[in-house]
Amino acid sequence: MAEPLPRVEQEKTLVSWKAPARPFKPRGSQFLTVPMVTAILVGIILLLAGEWMLIAVVVALVFAYYVWTTVPPMEAEFLITTRGLRLHEQLYVWEVLTRWWMTDKWGQKILAVETPTVMVGRLLLPLGKTDEKEIIKEMEKYLLREQPADTTLDKMGKWLTEKFPLEETR
Repeated sequence: MAEPLPRVEQEKTLVSWKAPARPFKPRGSQFLTVPMVTAILVGIILLLAGEWMLIAVVVALVFAYYVWTTVPPMEAEFLITTRGLRLHEQLYVWEVLTRWWMTDKWGQKILAVETPTVMVGRLLLPLGKTDEKEIIKEMEKYLLREQPADTTLDKMGKWLTEKFPLEETR
């Protein structure tokens, strides 16, 4: 006797919300001072060494950093569906997602989802003004809620930001 075919279900939206596409915190002009001075010093050293291509790379990185820290993100739509997570018109099926947790960055609630088989490794979905309880209820149906321990790189990053802040905290 042949095995029955798996039942195929149409995708249904369980929760949807709109929020900024990425976490964002408006910064003052002081925030860019340290990276700019560092880039200028590195640029002078590279100029003396005659490394024109590396100077171009440093300039491109400084420009990208400037844009990411000064331009606010667009609003995006995020969906939790019966097939997975949809963000920016991209579907991440439940099979490629392993665990999730809630975190906080710059006073904004964020849903973090681990995706070890996808190149990015971790999806960060800002919640905006969405009801967190509804998202938690739906996510718990599909994935394990577990926050991973900080890696050595995470710990080093936290230490650096504490010891060498790029702006004054009030």
